[in-house]
Amino acid sequence: METLGGSWSFPSEIGTPFLTGELTTDSRPEPQQKGRKSERVTLELGAGLRQRGGSGVSIQIVDLSVDGFRASTHLNLEPGTDVWLRLPGLEPYQAKVAWAKGQYVGCCFDRPLHPAVLEMIVRRARQR
Repeated sequence: METLGGSWSFPSEIGTPFLTGELTTDSRPEPQQKGRKSERVTLELGAGLRQRGGSGVSIQIVDLSVDGFRASTHLNLEPGTDVWLRLPGLEPYQAKVAWAKGQYVGCCFDRPLHPAVLEMIVRRARQR
């Protein structure tokens, strides 16, 4: 932590100080978002999702990282459910539902995407 400029005093309208103190900044790096291993990329991308023993359905990817994704879906998925995500032009990726709230679901890939694959997916999605 770093203290800047010593004490500060700001006068009130009648000339007497009403606020005194020191300005302190925290120079430590910000921690990663709660429970997040990697940076996520916001995008809009249609994809397919299939549960074990179920048929594939269309979903809308909202954000994607090498470790997982958040999507909008009509499916009622419980945390711990195994799913397979089919991204355009790629083989299905196995994932596990980490959380579900309303129409959104967050899933963790069993094996992380290669960063180059993530970059390719993002580039393709943004060219549309």
